[in-house]
Amino acid sequence: MMKLKSKIPDFILCLVFGMSLGIISKYLDTIAVDGSWWTYILHYFADLFTRLGIWVLIGTIIAAYSKTLIRAAINTFIFFIGMLISYYIYSAYLFGFFPTSYFILWGSIALVSPLLAIIVWKAKNNIHLAFILPALPMGLLLSLSLGMGLFYVYLSYIEESIMYVVLCVIFYKEPKQMTISVVFSFVVAFIFKQISPFDF
Repeated sequence: MMKLKSKIPDFILCLVFGMSLGIISKYLDTIAVDGSWWTYILHYFADLFTRLGIWVLIGTIIAAYSKTLIRAAINTFIFFIGMLISYYIYSAYLFGFFPTSYFILWGSIALVSPLLAIIVWKAKNNIHLAFILPALPMGLLLSLSLGMGLFYVYLSYIEESIMYVVLCVIFYKEPKQMTISVVFSFVVAFIFKQISPFDF
């Protein structure tokens, strides 16, 4: 099984993974809560997959652990394109219409994902840039987990906070490096909260 997997190109695996998650995400959206415990669990995951944080985490993992910078850009782009196409084609199949505005919004994110993947790959694999660049994806996730203002901070989503910790583990090199990255991630999170036109 491992030998077969090693012969399959990375981008094919990312495409299949993305398309699978797109279909699963849309399917979860269609499940109504009927009082049974398993529908509550499925509804929880449906809500999780509608938020940006989980996709930031998955995209970061794909980019960080790709073998080269070019592969990171290609794999991440292919993953998001596969996810979007399967999600919205399944939506059109289920409901008979295609939500063009949402597709354009998420498609725009997919188009810039190669650039973001390059940043993530360099943050993971360049010892000099590892002090600063991790603050960008970490700060984005932090902004999704916390509510921030000039004089207040509150926790919005515990799941995104856990994802933030996962990113800390991914980008960790040494205590000094991670301390600097964490400090800068709070700055990035605050800036993102102030300038972002979207509320994910």
